[in-house]
Amino acid sequence: MNDPVSLIVSRTAVPRMGVGPTKATEPHLAVVYATASGEVECFEGRPMTPSQQVFSKYRMRYEVDLRPRQRSAVLGRNPLVSRDGVHAFEVKVDFAFRVDSWDGAKAVVRSGIDNPLPLVHNYLTSLFHGAGQRFAIEDSFGLQHHLNQRCAQQVTLAEGLIVYGCQVTVRPDDKSKLYLETLIEAGRRETVGQAEHVPNLGEVLRQGQLDSKRQELEIAATARQADALQSTLTTSEGLIRHYLITHPEDAAGAFEMMRKLEEARFATTELQNQRALGLLQLMAEKNLVQAGDLDATRQLLTDAVGRATGGEAQLPPATTPQLTGARPWDAPPAQLSAAPAAASAAGPAGQTQAPPAYTPTQTPPTGPAAAAPYDAGPGSTLTGDPVPPHAGRPATPAYTALIYLVLDESLDRTCLEELNRGLSDLHSALSTAPELSTALRLSVLGMAATTEPRLQLETVTPGTRTPILTGRPGLSYGHAFQLLTTVLGQDVGVVKGEGVQVLRPIVHFVTGGAPEEGGGWRDAHRTLTDSTGNLAAPHVIALGLGRADTFAIRAVATRPEFAFMAPPHQDAVSAAHSCAAFLRDSVVGYARRIAAGDPQFAVGPPDGFRRAEDAF
Repeated sequence: MNDPVSLIVSRTAVPRMGVGPTKATEPHLAVVYATASGEVECFEGRPMTPSQQVFSKYRMRYEVDLRPRQRSAVLGRNPLVSRDGVHAFEVKVDFAFRVDSWDGAKAVVRSGIDNPLPLVHNYLTSLFHGAGQRFAIEDSFGLQHHLNQRCAQQVTLAEGLIVYGCQVTVRPDDKSKLYLETLIEAGRRETVGQAEHVPNLGEVLRQGQLDSKRQELEIAATARQADALQSTLTTSEGLIRHYLITHPEDAAGAFEMMRKLEEARFATTELQNQRALGLLQLMAEKNLVQAGDLDATRQLLTDAVGRATGGEAQLPPATTPQLTGARPWDAPPAQLSAAPAAASAAGPAGQTQAPPAYTPTQTPPTGPAAAAPYDAGPGSTLTGDPVPPHAGRPATPAYTALIYLVLDESLDRTCLEELNRGLSDLHSALSTAPELSTALRLSVLGMAATTEPRLQLETVTPGTRTPILTGRPGLSYGHAFQLLTTVLGQDVGVVKGEGVQVLRPIVHFVTGGAPEEGGGWRDAHRTLTDSTGNLAAPHVIALGLGRADTFAIRAVATRPEFAFMAPPHQDAVSAAHSCAAFLRDSVVGYARRIAAGDPQFAVGPPDGFRRAEDAF
């Protein structure tokens, strides 16, 4: 509401004695007289004459302004609430008012009104009250039209005022305006999004077709390249030739690779030659070959070495070993036996007798914890020496065990620290006891999303580095079993080529979680442990702790008595400590048995663990 308006412009007492003419008034002013008791009278707006004033009962004279006034008002204290009861309208009213002639002037004086604006404001507020509830906040123009209709006619108030010329303007208040702008912007985005959806979808489809065609062409090009290089990339020379073709600027590098290849082949040839000569020497010392057959036997070994190294050249001649008292073949039967006889006496409780040796094509032994050599039958004395060693040679075990530790590197840091301490203790125990370390070869594999070698298969000596596990994310059983299938076949061939009698490999599988591939690892596990398809199929001892799945541990182990689970209440760190102690004690204990000539092994649960089949 604007500044206050005063309709009564003058208040004076009526003089009792007139000494001059009566004061005149302006045309827009009406003179109103009032008695002491409150009676008012307006003599058509004219002032009284001096004679009338002498005997008049009126005591006060008022001059009332009759001119019309224009004002504006905003209904801020009493906003009109919309239909939802939350948002409000801002209403502005432009209006005019004036005193209703002489009668209105009398009413103004009688009511004692000085500023009429609050009176008009209250009237408009009561007129518009509740009108906003009929309209939504979005329909401010509808409310504006409705209010203009309600105040279109002029109205005479009881206080002598005429209100007319009302013009109403309605709009949402600031809060509602922000709400409506948000709705409008959202609608605009939806409209634009719908309009752009069709061309965007077409672009995606066209791009997909292009990508598909590009991939198809790349696959075809790769297939053509593979066909073109099929014969080239099968040999080392072919790979170097292909490198020289694709990198003609690096001819020096290609020749350097060729030189290193020749050096490696020469070194391999020399090594194989020394091994062949050593084997021939051993056969001669054991009276397994007649003196006259030495040259023929050596030539056979030479041919085998040449084929193994990829060459056809004859190896350099070697001095024929001299045999003391050499004579035609009539070696005693004891020296022609296949392998040491199995122990006839029962072992300690929980252990089984060592089964007889078997060839790779035979069905493996079915004892509960049997470990058997791979070679048997006539000629097995080439890889297993059942008679006492020749004087002057260091004593070596009759058998060699291949031990693989597959350890979960996705465990938390404290569990890995326990396993690393166990590996350090195992390394110390084997490296300080040559009579034990020579009985086995040890390999350590770290298992996570991929499986990485932490210690290649070798005899543990003081110079062998201690394997260290490294924390990594992920856990894939299938990758571990695939790597084991490849590594075992290679390792068994290499170790047997050294002239020792190899026992069936033993894999200790330690895990603290479920595999990421679900059950997809079972095919790789079946390929690894199927002795009919994999001649190097190992025994698998499975240890589960932490979040490991009992059913998975049972399936990983090759026999029910080889699967062990930590109890649910045991924390993972304590279980890892028990596993580390178990690995150390079982490997060292088995090495001690092999060094004593007993290839059988027994498996008991780690401290606090129980058999997995008992946990179902």
